[in-house]
Amino acid sequence: MEARNPQGNQRGLPRQAAGSPARKGVSSPAARPRTTAQGVVTALALPPARAETAQPASPLPPGGLHQLPRDASMLYDIRRVDRSGRVASGDIIDALRWHPGSTLDVIVTPRTIVIRTAPGGRLRVPPRPCIIIPSHVRRPHGISPGDHVLIAAAPEFGLVIVYPLSALDEMISRYHAAHREDEGLQ
Repeated sequence: MEARNPQGNQRGLPRQAAGSPARKGVSSPAARPRTTAQGVVTALALPPARAETAQPASPLPPGGLHQLPRDASMLYDIRRVDRSGRVASGDIIDALRWHPGSTLDVIVTPRTIVIRTAPGGRLRVPPRPCIIIPSHVRRPHGISPGDHVLIAAAPEFGLVIVYPLSALDEMISRYHAAHREDEGLQ
């Protein structure tokens, strides 16, 4: 029997509202996510939790992030990665309800690292709960010990998205480039 998220499907993604448009790029009030976390997690297009192979996910749409509702469904932190790949963020760990021994999956995408709770996960939360980014996952993203990372957590979905700060730089640059006119800049 597969676990289901009470507010989503087997992947932990929000259900599409009945009668809402399914066309890509169409944005109506009915099609907008109810929470910021739903919008972010949906944009990731994650594979099912029990998938054998990790499928690449879509990068976040930085230009459209301003359209997401601002609520408390996403938590953010910028923290340093220690030499063992651990990232301490007590508030995020508490919100995720990760406990020692909880099992996690790691999904590597071209731009992000997603860590989520999974019944058959290959990683376990250590006795002193923290976010662990394995070295084989850090390397392709250029994350070294001592580097800072942006952590975006969606507690409702039991997942953390880890971005190297270079991704944050890119998101901010693209956001401002897309909204140059709105800001009165030429």
